[in-house]
Amino acid sequence: MNFSPFPILETKRLILRQLNLNDTKAIFGLRTNKEVNQFITRNTPKNLAEARAFIDMISNLVANNNGIFWVIESKQNNLVLGTIGLRHFGVDENYAEVGYELHPDFQERGFMSEALQEVLNFGFDKLNLKTIEAFTHKNNIASIALLEKHSFVFQPERREEGFENNRIFKLEIKN
Repeated sequence: MNFSPFPILETKRLILRQLNLNDTKAIFGLRTNKEVNQFITRNTPKNLAEARAFIDMISNLVANNNGIFWVIESKQNNLVLGTIGLRHFGVDENYAEVGYELHPDFQERGFMSEALQEVLNFGFDKLNLKTIEAFTHKNNIASIALLEKHSFVFQPERREEGFENNRIFKLEIKN
């Protein structure tokens, strides 16, 4: 994997671009939002310095080609709507996990579906992935519906260790 130069993705309504320090307030707002965090177990930033530290951590992840993380930005008004990324690449580099979050103000408008489709295209077409998985909370109906819309298949026999409420969905390219 090589994410230099950073791959900017574009859809009809969105730009998926690299995270930078100018996004600190937006990332802080997104990662501290109670509705966004309802189904996510993670440490939330307590201040802007912690949001900047998260941005630095993501920048290092991308610089070391251990993951790719896009800010989802509206073409209409340049607002940060959410984030989406691929990480935990398999050893043979044909596997990755997708993760995403969208601010509640922008949910139920098809933005995440649009972003996810572009990231799936990138993963399968540019990175030659064969499998992309998503881990989502069993009660996150919107996330489950999104994954099913994009042909992810629920893996009922699998569980994520330490996250007994998460469910695993898999999308594979058939040769």
